[in-house]
Amino acid sequence: MTIGWNILGIFAWLVIILYLVFIVQNIRKRHLLMIVRDRKRFRWTTTLIDAIEVIVFFVATIFMVMITFFTTPDLENKKVISSKIEYEPLIMSTDNNQSYYVVATSSSKSAPRQRYKFYSNKERITVSSNYASISDGKDPMSIEANAIPYSKEGLEKADKQYQNAYVSIYTATYKKNWYNGIGLHSGKMATRYYLIRIPDQTFVKRVKD
Repeated sequence: MTIGWNILGIFAWLVIILYLVFIVQNIRKRHLLMIVRDRKRFRWTTTLIDAIEVIVFFVATIFMVMITFFTTPDLENKKVISSKIEYEPLIMSTDNNQSYYVVATSSSKSAPRQRYKFYSNKERITVSSNYASISDGKDPMSIEANAIPYSKEGLEKADKQYQNAYVSIYTATYKKNWYNGIGLHSGKMATRYYLIRIPDQTFVKRVKD
């Protein structure tokens, strides 16, 4: 993990841990004083202070948990995300039955998801359908990829350059700033998506596990 601004997030978690130790000791001390010095087992002011300290702890912890572990990146927010799009030509494979650019593997034992395997720049890439989709129509953008801010002009240019046989790789990275640092995301990859462009479905080899 790149430290940089992420030191803010580390510091925030450290403060929360130290605060937990503090309130445990503080609550214990107040209750002992109340029992030993005042000879009482309950006092509204003591209970109210206990409640306020515990509420502050839970609010701070929930906030940090949400921004650290459950942040969904807004790919359109240029203040938070930087992105790049790369276009790489697909390499055709052949067997005794057909020529194909993509192998789509599905399993009847799991949810209706697939794994796509293809070759690009002499590199074999295997990716889940959660992070990839196939486009084979006139529109280079697939329905599944609509949430990704691809450049329509860039896709149309790649169509002409690679004759509808390429992969468009979108990579989003959290910018190095204090906001991303609090959530320990600064400098880390937010998401990567593969838009696999083929001339038509005959170039997909379908297999089952």
